[in-house]
Amino acid sequence: MSDDSTGSGVSRRRYLTTAGAMGAAGLAGCAGGGGGSDGSTTGSSGDEIGGTVTVFSGSAFVDSGIVDALHEAGVPDSITIEMTVPPQDSGSKQQQLRTAINAEESDPDLVLTDNGWTIPFIVRDDLVNLEEEMDDEFIARVREEGVQSMIDTGTHPETGDLYSVPVFPDYPVITYRKDLLRDAGYGDSDFETWRSNPPTWAEFSQIVSEAQSGSDVEYGHLWQGNNYIGLACCTFNEFLTSMGGAFFGGQNNLFGPVGDRPVTLDSEESIDGIEAAVDIIHGTGSAPMDIAGVSPQEVAGWIEPDTKSTFESGSAVTQRNWTYSIGGAVTAFEGTDMELGVMPLPAGPNGSWHAQGGWIMSMNPYTDNMASAKEVIKAWWEDSVLQHQFDAANYMPPKPELFSYVEESDTYGPYYEALQYSAENLIPRPTTSVWPNQRSIVASEVNSALRQEQTPQEAATAMQEQISAIEEQS
Repeated sequence: MSDDSTGSGVSRRRYLTTAGAMGAAGLAGCAGGGGGSDGSTTGSSGDEIGGTVTVFSGSAFVDSGIVDALHEAGVPDSITIEMTVPPQDSGSKQQQLRTAINAEESDPDLVLTDNGWTIPFIVRDDLVNLEEEMDDEFIARVREEGVQSMIDTGTHPETGDLYSVPVFPDYPVITYRKDLLRDAGYGDSDFETWRSNPPTWAEFSQIVSEAQSGSDVEYGHLWQGNNYIGLACCTFNEFLTSMGGAFFGGQNNLFGPVGDRPVTLDSEESIDGIEAAVDIIHGTGSAPMDIAGVSPQEVAGWIEPDTKSTFESGSAVTQRNWTYSIGGAVTAFEGTDMELGVMPLPAGPNGSWHAQGGWIMSMNPYTDNMASAKEVIKAWWEDSVLQHQFDAANYMPPKPELFSYVEESDTYGPYYEALQYSAENLIPRPTTSVWPNQRSIVASEVNSALRQEQTPQEAATAMQEQISAIEEQS
């Protein structure tokens, strides 16, 4: 990527500048309901508000104090907010939302949608067009203050209308056991170098192998290789891009035009990406880089919570996971002899690349409490709520002006340089109306290669044929 831009759509200059200048986090500019928290039943639009607003959020938001933070940011006391827990797997959450909308259910009123599968809902009019329902001033604030790439994933690709508001961006990093690497002969100078100049996949696998062989830990490197949405959009995408491969010939074609772009999953570089993922588990030597097998075969059946809990227990040398995993590891390692380190993902011939993740707030078109739901959305965009969200659940703020809050954090501050590198080297997933079908093919075929049920070449050929057929029919 260019030195002048970050993968989040934020200029490098602005990213670095705002990191040292956070504004006050008070309630000035709060766009909550009239009368604040005094029990008013009239919203900012003049509509009657009250009742219960259900939010399809996640376990991290339950008992996190986020409801109190929303009320303090302007949601009137007449509105009861309930956080509900969807499935942990993003694909299962998507299907549950799909089922609810097909049945025209009014619950949930609001839902955190994965930025990677929101656009297909938008183009089918399965979410509320916020541009039509919320005041212009609020929409303008979101567009001006938010991380641009997240705003893009909540915007109708043809009309440009905003359907979703960013809640938290995410991207992966490598968390590792510094104490184990010290025992293997590595030191502070290495750790400092890796923050902005990560090792190659070959070097990384050797480092992990040395650290594991000199310790009694059960696992080397953990990542998510299950047959699920995360393999297609994220972990395989990272191997693929770092090795120089691409789904559709390059980043310019990720978002279409569907049916008029090359499918390049059987190119030599794309096959290298599959081989690299296979080698990090099996060490077959098929990839052009000499990658040692340092991941357990179990990763072909694991998703994020599996690797997170295993690493936090001290049973592995390294882990690939999202930024929130740093906070979990800091807490888990506290009071132990384990020392945490963080670095960007390893590099291939095409560099070090990190899947763009994150979640955005959308509204159910069949909600029977839209006025109150709008008040919740407005309050959630306040700095105080986003800072509380970061403190309580380790979710990054979706506003560049709040990045300094991360840098100044006792938990995340020590790792800010690695986080910044990762944020500046993001690779989106090819989110289009046909991606839900395509990603199932990618996940299935790559997972089969990880389990050595077929060769990387066979997996690449199968993906090429099936995804090309979808493109041609679209």
